[in-house]
Amino acid sequence: MGLSRNHVVAARFARAAHTYERNADLQARVAERLAELLPALERPRVLEIGCGTGLMTRHLLERYQHGEFLITDLAPEMVAKCRDQFEHRNGRTVQFQTMDGEAPDCEGPFDLVVLSMTLQWFVDPCRALKNLAQLLGRGGQILYAVPGQGSLAEWRTVLESCDLPHGGIDMPDLPHIAHRENRVVSYGSGIAFLQTLKGIGATTPRPGYTPLSAGSLRIALQRFEEEHDAQATWRILYGKIST
Repeated sequence: MGLSRNHVVAARFARAAHTYERNADLQARVAERLAELLPALERPRVLEIGCGTGLMTRHLLERYQHGEFLITDLAPEMVAKCRDQFEHRNGRTVQFQTMDGEAPDCEGPFDLVVLSMTLQWFVDPCRALKNLAQLLGRGGQILYAVPGQGSLAEWRTVLESCDLPHGGIDMPDLPHIAHRENRVVSYGSGIAFLQTLKGIGATTPRPGYTPLSAGSLRIALQRFEEEHDAQATWRILYGKIST
């Protein structure tokens, strides 16, 4: 029996645990913007889903000096990297756990649940948000940031012009979008574009995708450089769900 999609996603992020941060400039900037939307809370109980190496975790710990935290990720290696950085922050109030955010193994209530660049890897993002909302206490909030529909349009356009399939994940319409922005990233070259995605572990394609042949990929990368100067636009959505 083959591995489930979640196991595949976890394995690819696990392999990227030591290369993630040097390739995650976009993720770091998105975490900074999401942190601006954090509510004013005195002693919140906070759950983070998909901590990675801690780009968002750092903002949470800085913002809520007297908070209680459960920091989680699907990949144990990512949890370990995050723990190494933040385990001793705020004394014993920071806990770490390997956990599937779509099937949370923890008890509420939480005052705040945060997901930064995580939802796109879920099998059913909308259902996952509904499940996570059940962990909120009265007045609790979910904050999330995620690449929305139309992200990497330049790369998709190239593939379409070459009559090639794309492996990108098509996000459904998500609830309670509070802010939208476009972030244009210059990768320098087509190869650097692919290496950046690999460096953060973002290489699990949509279900049913057949990988491109080496020749087809080479042609597409050349067009990506010639027609778009190896630049790609990420359409980032920021959501806020309140109980």
